[in-house]
Amino acid sequence: MKTHRFIKAFIISVVLFLAGCGQNYRIDTIIYADGSCLRTLTVSFEDSVDIDFFDRDHPIPIDSSWNLHIQSDTTENGDTIFINKASRLFESVDKMNLLYANDTGKYRSVDRTVSLQKRFRWFYTFLDYKETYNKLFNQPSLTTYLDSTQYSYAMLSEAEQEKYLKENFDTIAAKQFDKEAEDGFYKWIEFTIMYSCFDAIEESIKNIEDFTLTKSNFSNKRDSIINLMDTQFNLFENDDDVFVAVKRVFNIDSISYLKLEKQDAFIEFNEKYSLWEDIFINEDYINSVQMPGLIIETNSAKISENNEVEWKVGWIKYFTDDYEMIVQSRIVNIWAFWISGGLILLVLIILIFRRKNKI
Repeated sequence: MKTHRFIKAFIISVVLFLAGCGQNYRIDTIIYADGSCLRTLTVSFEDSVDIDFFDRDHPIPIDSSWNLHIQSDTTENGDTIFINKASRLFESVDKMNLLYANDTGKYRSVDRTVSLQKRFRWFYTFLDYKETYNKLFNQPSLTTYLDSTQYSYAMLSEAEQEKYLKENFDTIAAKQFDKEAEDGFYKWIEFTIMYSCFDAIEESIKNIEDFTLTKSNFSNKRDSIINLMDTQFNLFENDDDVFVAVKRVFNIDSISYLKLEKQDAFIEFNEKYSLWEDIFINEDYINSVQMPGLIIETNSAKISENNEVEWKVGWIKYFTDDYEMIVQSRIVNIWAFWISGGLILLVLIILIFRRKNKI
C-alpha cells in the first residue's frame, strides 16, 4: 500500500498547532491506606473559560459533584493564566471506574480502568495500584512495524528525538534512521485506521437483515477497496473516502448505506476515528499518583520524595498500545510489631516463671 502524504502533512500541521494550545492538564491522585482516594484535575487556561467548566471535555470525566476552585496567576512573560482545580474524594477506586464507565464525553471510546489491590502480610501491607488505558483500535501493535529501538524513538517527544539523534548518529545516519521510523509509523497508522473501518463494516453487515452485501463478499474484496483508494483518493483528506470506495466496489445505494451507518459497530468506529483526530490536537498531560507507605516498585520514570510518581500521558501512549501505569507501595503495620513483641515477651516471661518453679 502506498504511504499517503496527506497523513504526514496533517500530523505536521497538528504539531505546529500544538504550540498555540491554551490549556494544560494535570491529574493528581492520592491513595490512602484505607483504600479511599482523592483525585484532583488541574487545568490551566491562557484565557478565561467561556463555558461551564464541567461541560468541557477533559482527559478524565468529572461532574458537578466535584469541588471546583479557580485562581489566576502570572507567567514569567507577564501573561495571565487561569488555574482550575476540581477535586473529589472517592471511597474506593471502584467509584472512579463508574465515572469512566458512564463517561458521555468524547473520551468515552477509550477503555480506561483503575485497580487497587491490598495484600496483608502481618508486618507489612502491600498496595498495588494500576491505571490502564486500552489502545483505541484493536489492531496490531506499532511494535510489529518498528523494531525496539525505533519504537522507543517514536515514543519520545520531538526535543528528545533530536537529542537522541545527535548523541547516537552522524547527520546522514540520523536522517536515515528517522525516515525508517517515520515510514513504519505512517504505514501502521494507515493499516490501523483502514482495517478498523473494514472490521466495523463487516460487523455491521452481519447484523443487517436482507442486506445485498455479505460478510464473505466484503472480506474477499478488501484489497479492491484499498487499490481504489490508492489510485483515486487521498486517504484521510476527506473522512468519507473509505466509505465512498466501499460504495463503488460493491455498488451499494444510499439507502442501504444508511443502514450501515446506524449499526453500533459503525457508530463506534466513527466515534473512535473522531477521537483519534482530536487526540492529536490535545497536549500531553501529567498523571500523578501518591501512595501511602514506601514505594517499592513502579514503571514510572519519576519518583518524588513524598512517595509520588508521575507519568507523561499523550495520545501515542494509548493509541499505539495498551498503556499501563503501575506503582506498588509497602505500609509498615506498627501494631503488628507491638503485638508480636508483646507475644514474644509473654512467652519469655512464662518460660522464666516455669524455670523458677522447677528450681
